[in-house]
Amino acid sequence: MIAKLVKIILGLIIITSTFCWAEVKPLYIQADTMEAFQNQNLVVFKGNVKASQNGVKLYADLMKVFYTKSQKSNSQKDFGKVVERVEAEGHVVIIQEDRKALGEKAVFYRFPEEKIILTGNARIEDLKNLILGEEITILLKEKKMVIKGTPVKATIYPRTFQQ
Repeated sequence: MIAKLVKIILGLIIITSTFCWAEVKPLYIQADTMEAFQNQNLVVFKGNVKASQNGVKLYADLMKVFYTKSQKSNSQKDFGKVVERVEAEGHVVIIQEDRKALGEKAVFYRFPEEKIILTGNARIEDLKNLILGEEITILLKEKKMVIKGTPVKATIYPRTFQQ
């Protein structure tokens, strides 16, 4: 039973860590509107937001992408941008294969924190298994998950020989 719970938690950590931080793969975003605030290093996507990267999909009502300009030499034409933090709000759903994370808000923090915080009736679904809490914090470096709530609830189905 404990081994199954650990597998679910590690699976979610892998799902969420591949979203936004994989520099090699592009982040695709679709929304009803987009506003760029260059002075604030912020891009806001509103309405029917769909984002995908590395096989992970994110759906939300609103998504804010905070970035910094990368430090390249003057001889290079493109200064580029580095994503620092992504905030998704309103009916947030993160999907990879059979796994899902849901909540009202998700914040993806990059370096140095490297963590994800899911709040507002947060839940994790892995096939029939379910973990519920008011706040789920995923510490990517430590491969650790902390779930808070009153109470935290989990439904874990033991493996059968047929699975």
